[in-house]
Amino acid sequence: MRKHVLTTVVRMLILSLTLALFWSGISSAAEQQSYRIPFLGGGASIEFRSEQSQDGDGVGAYITGVAETGGVFVDLYEAEGGATPEIKSVFVNGKKPKKLFIIVAWPSDSPSIGTGGSIYQVFAYDERIEKRGALAKLRRDTGLTKRFGVGFDGTREGQSVTYRYRNASAVKRQLLEWGYI
Repeated sequence: MRKHVLTTVVRMLILSLTLALFWSGISSAAEQQSYRIPFLGGGASIEFRSEQSQDGDGVGAYITGVAETGGVFVDLYEAEGGATPEIKSVFVNGKKPKKLFIIVAWPSDSPSIGTGGSIYQVFAYDERIEKRGALAKLRRDTGLTKRFGVGFDGTREGQSVTYRYRNASAVKRQLLEWGYI
């Protein structure tokens, strides 16, 4: 009898942990984050929403509270290798024209080859809105985005590697060096 009770308790504990992990995964994937930003007029906010992409859970970015257009689509950051992107930083820099910067990271782990860390990319956007049918879309500054490139931060094949632009202060320092104000 005692063995049966112990087995039942262990099974219930395993079931509870499994359900807790399952539900926490769902809530984090469906989480929506919203931040006020000084961009496209004073009352704008940027929202990040979980969206399905080709390779798994992606993150869609939208600007809301823009009087002329209502909402503006910014971008969809797709999953890479099944890894959901993480928004590391969002900030606005410059006077005229202002630029919106979004730093995105994708976890990348391959323990069998001594690799673990994140792939980073800095995305830059102009204040210009492009209309494509009914969809208002923010224009990506591809030249500035390419200047920051894509980088890895962590351990790659046993060697420590650092990507310089992991946060807003590093990006702002580089922009100052390049003469972007």
